[in-house]
Amino acid sequence: MKINAVDVSRRRFMASAVAIASTLRLKRAARALGLSAAAGACALSAEQEVGPYYVADEMLRSDIVEGKAGVRLWLRIMVLDARDCKPLPDAAVDIWHCDALGLYSGFSAQNPMGPGGPGGGFGGPPPDFDPNHPGDGPGPPPGGIRPPPGDQPPGSQPPENHPTDKLTFLRGIQLTGADGAVHFKTVFPGFYVGRTNHIHFKVRLGGEDSGKAYVGGHTSHIGQVFFPEDVARGLMQNQPYSMHKIHRTTPGEDEVFNRQHGDRSIAKLIAETPGQFSAGMRAELVAWVDPSATPAPAHRIGGPAGMPLG
Repeated sequence: MKINAVDVSRRRFMASAVAIASTLRLKRAARALGLSAAAGACALSAEQEVGPYYVADEMLRSDIVEGKAGVRLWLRIMVLDARDCKPLPDAAVDIWHCDALGLYSGFSAQNPMGPGGPGGGFGGPPPDFDPNHPGDGPGPPPGGIRPPPGDQPPGSQPPENHPTDKLTFLRGIQLTGADGAVHFKTVFPGFYVGRTNHIHFKVRLGGEDSGKAYVGGHTSHIGQVFFPEDVARGLMQNQPYSMHKIHRTTPGEDEVFNRQHGDRSIAKLIAETPGQFSAGMRAELVAWVDPSATPAPAHRIGGPAGMPLG
C-alpha cells in the first residue's frame, strides 16, 4: 500500500494531538491536587540512598518531636502514582532524620558530629560530653576517625548497621489518606559531616498495620527531603543549631544531593509567620512513585574515610 505525505502528516498530527491531550490531562490532574504545572507530569521521583540509620518497625504516629529542640516543622508528603497521576492511598511513609546537633535516635553511639566533635566522629561521645557545648570535644581519637557503616571500598557491600539504643525521637510512620498525603510534626533537621540538612523517607505498600507499627511491605521508593539553601543557612545561625561547632556541609558539598538529583527533592516552604522561618514553617514535597516497581538501591561507591552515608 502506498503511503503519501498527507497520510504521514495526518498520522503525526494525530499522535501529537494524543500526546498533548495526555499531558494536559495529567497537568489538570496535578492542578486539581493543588500542585503547580512545574511539578512535572507524573515523572518518577529520583531515588536517594537509604543510609545507615534506618530502623524497621518505627511507630505509627504523626508527632515525632519527643521534646527535641529546634524550629518546628510541619511536613506534608504527597505520594502520587506516576502511572496515572492519581493520589496513592494506604501507602506507608516512614520518615527519620537527625536532631539539631546531627544525632540519630537508635544510633547515639555512632555519633556523626565529625572531627573535633565529641567522640571524634563516629566512636560515640565521651563520658564527660556536655550536649550544651558540643564543640568542646577532645578531638579525633588515637588512630584517626573510624569510618561509619556503609563507607566501604568500591565494589564491597556495606555491613549491616545495628542500632545502639532504643531511642525513637524524630522517627515515625503514617499511612496516606485518599488524597495520597501524610503529615508529620517534627523539627527542622540539623547537619553532620558530609551531609547537609535533610530528612529521609521510604514509601511502602502491601505491609501490615500492627496497631503500633507498619510491618513489611513492598518498598516502592526511597527518597530524601531537602530544603532551600537560603532558608536552611539562615536557620543554622539560631540555637540550638548554632551550638554545633563544625563546618556545615552545603548542598554543593553533599554527594547525595549532587549525585542523586537532590535538586528534584527540594521541599516547598511556607513560614508560619510571614518572613520568619525561625518561628516555624510548613514544608511540602511530592513523591511520584510506581507502586509496582522495585527501584534499584541508590548509593555512593567508596568516599573519603569518615564521611557518613546517612
